[in-house]
Amino acid sequence: MKTTYKILSMAALAIAMLGSCSDFDEINVNPSAAGDDAVHPDYSLNQSFYEAQMDPDIAERVFVYNWASIARVVGENLMGVTARYNDQFNDRLYTYSSTWIKNATAAIELADKNKGTNDHEIAFYKNVKQIARIWRVMLIADFVDSFGPYPLNAFTGVAPQFNSEEEVYNYFFTELKEASSALDINVKPTDAEAKGDPAFKYDAAQWQKLANSLRLRYALQLTEVNNAKAKSEFEEAAKLPLLTEDGDLFGFKEDGGWSAYEGVMNRGWSDHCISSSMCNLLAGLGDIPVTSYRPDLASHIKPINYVGEKYEKHYPALTDNPTKQLWMDGIPEYLDPRALVVWCLTNDTTATNWPDQAKQGKKNHAKYGMIDPTDKDKKKILVKVDAEFTWNGYPAGTRGAWTPETFALNQVLGNAWDTTPMLSKEYRNNSKKRIWMAPWETYFLLAEGAVYGWATPMTAKAAYENGVKSNFAYYGVDKYVDQYLASTNYNRVGTSVNFDHTTEPVDFEADYKDGYTKEAKKMTYHYPDASKILYKGHKLNDKLTKIITQKYIANTPYGVVQSWNDRRRLGLPFFEVPGNETTLTGSDFDGLFKADSYKDGQKWYHFTQRMRYPSVFENSDKEQYQNALKLLGAEQNTMMTPLWWAIKK
Repeated sequence: MKTTYKILSMAALAIAMLGSCSDFDEINVNPSAAGDDAVHPDYSLNQSFYEAQMDPDIAERVFVYNWASIARVVGENLMGVTARYNDQFNDRLYTYSSTWIKNATAAIELADKNKGTNDHEIAFYKNVKQIARIWRVMLIADFVDSFGPYPLNAFTGVAPQFNSEEEVYNYFFTELKEASSALDINVKPTDAEAKGDPAFKYDAAQWQKLANSLRLRYALQLTEVNNAKAKSEFEEAAKLPLLTEDGDLFGFKEDGGWSAYEGVMNRGWSDHCISSSMCNLLAGLGDIPVTSYRPDLASHIKPINYVGEKYEKHYPALTDNPTKQLWMDGIPEYLDPRALVVWCLTNDTTATNWPDQAKQGKKNHAKYGMIDPTDKDKKKILVKVDAEFTWNGYPAGTRGAWTPETFALNQVLGNAWDTTPMLSKEYRNNSKKRIWMAPWETYFLLAEGAVYGWATPMTAKAAYENGVKSNFAYYGVDKYVDQYLASTNYNRVGTSVNFDHTTEPVDFEADYKDGYTKEAKKMTYHYPDASKILYKGHKLNDKLTKIITQKYIANTPYGVVQSWNDRRRLGLPFFEVPGNETTLTGSDFDGLFKADSYKDGQKWYHFTQRMRYPSVFENSDKEQYQNALKLLGAEQNTMMTPLWWAIKK
């Protein structure tokens, strides 16, 4: 009965999006109020803040299974990254976000109806209205960047009409510009009022900075479709106060209990194993020896020109991953200093960030075998692998069902929760803030604009380095930042840190071992072929690649939507094409490319483009459903239609 009620309730929420939604949760209403003119508008906004942090129901199904999977923050979860979908999961984002937006809209309406009963309330409620406008933009942005077209007149008492993505983005700029200029930064909330906003305590100056930084974010989203508009909006916002100080981090403290303040990645059964894409980006980046901060790992360190053991019978060859078929039987000599803060090595039980998934019945360490492909019963073990203290990621998008000849026989990565680095405990135990926007992102946005030659308050190099410094300070590794910024070492995909070092990488002679015989051998390590990558600049180490690579690392693990956006807009940072061997049955990839299509170079359709609208939308309003698809430029509701601002070639 409870399950049935829950499903019906969520369906009702979705349908509510298609009608008048001036009502709001009773929890926000002052019991003594006689009507809307007596309701505190911040009550409704507070509820929107709270609900949008995502309770475990939506967090796992949307944040993890879709956003984090697609952004390759979570390696072993293969739903979003392989363009597979679950209608109920998509319904969570569609219906839940509708409620969040509804409450933000109600706050705006209430601020117009309830002017306040004293000078403080009058001034504060005016600010609440502007803050609600800024917050609503962020909520709509996650919706439109996931699904596509959105009805801007939703919750206004009239029948919703879906708008194009271009219209929605133009609306963002208007809302943010007007809200920022209308905020009175001299208004100080009472202690009781401040508690309703756990992020910025209703500090108008902070919200004004956020609005301006968001204008930078959304302006850059247009670089590939309307560069003139992007430049104009960006340059205007860049002159204004921005989120650039450590105290400017916009995030909500996670908390325990089944509530919306639960951590978005704290479900015990979710392993959050690192992806191969992430491993490649972090390995070799900067020339900070792992032993300089973890001397206890010295016995597990491998020289940087050693690339591991090769298992060609147990990994698919059909991918442009430069480390394909390689298993690193140790730790690379150099890792980005943030790597072992965000991720924890297998069996590294003495590490301060050890997640201890054993409480969930996981070993966190075990030996697994590579099955003999000649054994008809597929039971004989050809070789066993001990994965403790090794640096390997799950090959994002590779499925045993699609690789029956190789990866299906790989028990090592088939049990990734025991064999790969996993997300640190701080992201699992409600001790972090869920970050929506951080000062380092502002700096990387400024750096990107400066690279284009746009007017910015600092040079591209200064902004880039400030972004790295800000993120290093956040992770407590800032003592390494100067050495890191000077580094010309390449990571596994050919990108270095030093902003002025733009020499393209050259393939090199690497040491490796035959995984089956353990014989030491040499091979030519091939970096990705820059002429075949998705990024139109066709460079592995230019300044824009550095900026977006650092932005991606810094925004991990919370900034998954922005990371996905950068991949769709620019093709950066480098992600490998999923390696598989058969028809991609059950995926929206099916029919778009074959297993060996990577040989012709990366295309937009090698990577997930959007989430499908859930069936509740089609069932509740077929006319607007068809209108949304028309605005999207799609005949069918699939995950493989590029959004308006994304790469389309």
